[in-house]
Amino acid sequence: MNPAPVRSTTLLATATILVALAAIPGCSSLAAEPIALEGHDEYVYMVSFSRDGKLMATAAGDNRAIVWDFAARQPLHVLDHEAAVYAAAISPDGKVVATGTGERTLSLWNVDDGRRIRQREAHRDALYCVEFSHDGRRLASAGGSTDGGDRTCRLWTADDIGEVAEFEGHARQIYGLAFSPDDTLLATGSSDKTIRIWQLASRRCRVLEGHTSDVYRIAFSPDQRQLASVGQDGAVLVWDLDTGQATEIHAGGKRNPTYAVAFDRGGKSLAAVGDDGRLRSWRVSDWKLESELRVSKLPLYAIAFPPGQSMAVTAGEDGKVYLIGRTVPADTTVPQPSSRHNGNACCSHCKGW
Repeated sequence: MNPAPVRSTTLLATATILVALAAIPGCSSLAAEPIALEGHDEYVYMVSFSRDGKLMATAAGDNRAIVWDFAARQPLHVLDHEAAVYAAAISPDGKVVATGTGERTLSLWNVDDGRRIRQREAHRDALYCVEFSHDGRRLASAGGSTDGGDRTCRLWTADDIGEVAEFEGHARQIYGLAFSPDDTLLATGSSDKTIRIWQLASRRCRVLEGHTSDVYRIAFSPDQRQLASVGQDGAVLVWDLDTGQATEIHAGGKRNPTYAVAFDRGGKSLAAVGDDGRLRSWRVSDWKLESELRVSKLPLYAIAFPPGQSMAVTAGEDGKVYLIGRTVPADTTVPQPSSRHNGNACCSHCKGW
C-alpha cells in the first residue's frame, strides 16, 4: 500500500456515500439510492469512528481530513493540511481528532470548532498510522519511507503530544497500529513482513512471522484472544494470541493485496478489503465466508464498523466512502478482554518476550 502521489489540482470535489446491503450467500441483495456528499477528491486511506458512533473521521491524499456528523451524513469540519493525510483517529470521548501526514506532522484538532490545538513534527518520515488508546490517555504513531526511514513507533500523551516511549525493532516502515482492548499491548505491522506485539509496561515484545510480504493493517479481537493481519501477499491471517499460531482465512495472492481489516464491535465478524475493490466478511466462530461484495472497481484501503449500527464502512482509491448494510443486527455487547491474553504468555511460533 505505497501511498500515491498527491495531485495539486482541485482541492474540493464530490465524494459519494453509497448505502447498500451486502450480498450474503443464500440471501437476496438489496440496494438504496446513493447519497452524495461533498468531500474528498483523492485516495481515502483511513476511516475512524468515535466510541458512540456519532462522529466519523476520514483521511485522504487531498491534504484533508474530514470530521463527519455520521447520523446526518454531513461534514462538520474540513481539516486542511500541508500534505497528504494518511491517518486520522477520533479520541474515545469524541472531543479530539488526531491526524498524521506525509510531512511528518502529528496534529490534534478540536472537534467542536475544527481548530488545530497541537502540532508536532513527530517522525523523520511520513506518518502512516495513528491510534488512540481505549482509555484516551495515550496516542501512538508510526510510519517510515520506501527505503525504511524512521521505523520507530512512538507513544505520546494524548492531550499535548508529549513523548512517553519509543518502540524500535522493525527493519522497514510501519503501516499498522493497534492497541489491545485493555491497553496493555500495542501491536505494529511492518513492511519487513513481521508483526510486533509490545508490552507497554515492560516494553518487551514478541514477533509474529507468517506473512511473505509487507504487513499493512492489524486489529485485535474485542476479547483480546486474537489478532488479525493483512498484507501485500493478499493473505488475511488470524493469530491465536495464546499459541501464536496463525490461521489463513483468505489467500489472496500478491496480485490481489489486502489493505485493511477490522472486527465488528461484538467480535462476531471480521471484514477485510483490498486491491480488488471487494469487501469480504467472515464469521468468527468458524471463519466461514459470510458475505462478499464488489464495492468499487478500484482498490479499497480502509474498513471500519460504526458502533451501534448494522453496517460496515469502507473507502479507497476513488475518493468515495461506502456504507454497506449488513443482514445481522448491530451487536452493542462488547466482550471483556481475556486476562490470559495480556502479553504474559509466549509460544513456539513467535520470538518470545
